[in-house]
Amino acid sequence: MWETRLTQDLYFPEFPTDKERAFSATLAYVAQFYPRGFEPAHPSRVPPTPQAPLAAIPQAESSAQAAMRTELQTIRKERDQLRLQLVDSRAELTDQRELQRELGQARAHEESLNREIACLSATLDQVRAEMRKVSHP
Repeated sequence: MWETRLTQDLYFPEFPTDKERAFSATLAYVAQFYPRGFEPAHPSRVPPTPQAPLAAIPQAESSAQAAMRTELQTIRKERDQLRLQLVDSRAELTDQRELQRELGQARAHEESLNREIACLSATLDQVRAEMRKVSHP
């Protein structure tokens, strides 16, 4: 009959937001007036659907409330998975930035070594030229 979707922006499930506290309080308040949930006041002609035993769910929790609770748990699990993926992505990005920095340093060091090799090569050429002059006067 009614389809309710809930979204929450909790970072830590053990520390509920004001909205979640308000939702829980509203849920408890409504449960006082509708102990059987949002079932119609008049019996329907459709046979009732089997429900979980009463020991499995609290007295004040209706099937609609159970569905909302299940959907909320599913959303929280998905949120937690997305947060873990975000943390992993950020770690990868940090690693990538570190590798980029190290690559830049390695390239600068390589360029420095190339300049030093060129300088030493030029010095070696000069020494060889002088040696040829000395050996062939």
